[in-house]
Amino acid sequence: MFRKRDPQSSLFGSSNLVPAAKARRLQASWAEPFRERALPLIDEEVFAPLYCDDNGRPNRPVQTVFGVLLLKDMFNLTDEEALEQLEFNLQWHHALQLTPDEAHLCQKTLHNFRAGLMEHDLVRVAFADTTDRILKALEVKVSRQRLDSTHVVSNIALLTRLGLFCETTRVFLCRLKAEHPRLYGRVPERLRGRYVKEDGDVTGYQDARSAEGQRRLSVCARDVYRLCQLFRGTAAEGLEEYALVQRLLQEQCDKVKKKRRPKRDDDDTGEGGVPVVLKAAKTVSSASLQSPHDADATYHGRKGKGYEVQVAETCHEDNDVQLITHVEVTEACASDAQVTVPTLETLAARDVQPQELVADTTYGSGNNAVEAQRLGTELISPVSGSAEAAEVVASVDGQLTPADFHLDPRPEEPAVCPAGHFSTTQAASKGHANRLEVTFERSTCEACALFHRCPARLDRAEDGYVLRVNLKAANLESRRRAEVSGAFKPRYAIRAGIEATNSELKRRHGLSDLRVRGRPRVELAVHLKALACNIKRMVRAVMSEPGNAIPAMA
Repeated sequence: MFRKRDPQSSLFGSSNLVPAAKARRLQASWAEPFRERALPLIDEEVFAPLYCDDNGRPNRPVQTVFGVLLLKDMFNLTDEEALEQLEFNLQWHHALQLTPDEAHLCQKTLHNFRAGLMEHDLVRVAFADTTDRILKALEVKVSRQRLDSTHVVSNIALLTRLGLFCETTRVFLCRLKAEHPRLYGRVPERLRGRYVKEDGDVTGYQDARSAEGQRRLSVCARDVYRLCQLFRGTAAEGLEEYALVQRLLQEQCDKVKKKRRPKRDDDDTGEGGVPVVLKAAKTVSSASLQSPHDADATYHGRKGKGYEVQVAETCHEDNDVQLITHVEVTEACASDAQVTVPTLETLAARDVQPQELVADTTYGSGNNAVEAQRLGTELISPVSGSAEAAEVVASVDGQLTPADFHLDPRPEEPAVCPAGHFSTTQAASKGHANRLEVTFERSTCEACALFHRCPARLDRAEDGYVLRVNLKAANLESRRRAEVSGAFKPRYAIRAGIEATNSELKRRHGLSDLRVRGRPRVELAVHLKALACNIKRMVRAVMSEPGNAIPAMA
């Protein structure tokens, strides 16, 4: 049953149970700003869906449970280490506003709370709600932000292709033996022996020398096909591990009309031919299965197996502290270009959308830049390709181009030509969202000093001069000009700061060494670590305020 925390403080709080000198030192530590400034920002009502309204035992205070999870990721601890700190660390007692009697949780409480967060998808809500409160409390300006991604790997072994076949088969056979021992008895003994020892451990098959690997891969491919055929239409089809074996077969093998028989010295000689052959490694999709222990992980050609974590943070020069405003887990094989617009839409829904978003080249396609403009954000990003090769599309005789005009892609505001004249009408071309038709008054254009250089053309039906613009091309040209002129470089320089944030998340908060596997758990861990980083930065900012220096010992 859901119950909010009693706001009444106890007389037996930690600061009342120690000598005055130690109490002053305790109040000057990180625990005091966490208690007074961070803990109240956790809105317990957000977590009410995790509990029954009117039945069951009252819950442990959400501020305590969620606070333990945040401190766990602030200091990059395991569950066991965090619960030990909760039991015996005076700073944790003070930070969480607990008496020594209250400072206790069992590991099952943390497990159930995290399971509830994943089931109700509340960790995103908790991150956004708490971060927005921190932004407001510290008066952090969000008008300028930067965006980047970092690669993470869940708690899985990085398998070779042969290892993937062997481990996926072994996992299936072990699960089949546990759930359906009679069906397990159907598996030929020779096939079982290639992947599973009597005690269920992995055999040395996947440790084959590279010279033998390709031949043994062919044996594994035939074995996977045999298993799929053997248990089709049986109770084994209901096992997740069977679905993984099927997926492995579909992604790594091609079916052929003629059965391929084992060679005379293959391990499966005499077990019959099968109509499958291995695909060439380079033709296997990057979204294919990478580990039977984490079916959601994908592959990036340069970074390897795992996930990408998108990170956005403030970078306004007037801020005393910068905060992470958004994190998102995406597939490693997906392009960063796909997240630019969704990130801005998410930030806009929380009313923390930036006026400027600084990102690297991958995020800054012409389409993304135009969509960002429509949302009200200027995307500051390098343009792919050589700016010098494009050398400002302005022609040799000085003709103007659409990039010289100020254009609103929505279009709500009138366009402005290089001479400062406003358009009379502007509208998107029919069937072309990124094409704009802008009309200027005829008399104004013909009297303009730039008339002979202007790309607008007379349209007698409109009785005016019409400029037809490809917004994507105009945006790319404008950005290339900024790169060539040198105006772009100082605006873009601030992007480098987010690399330090990525490093901080990985080195200080354990993002590079995740203890979980599977996308839901990875997403939970990433959001908790990002929020813990924000709270740590908040605590440090409060401690750096005048008057918060640690007093001398009495």
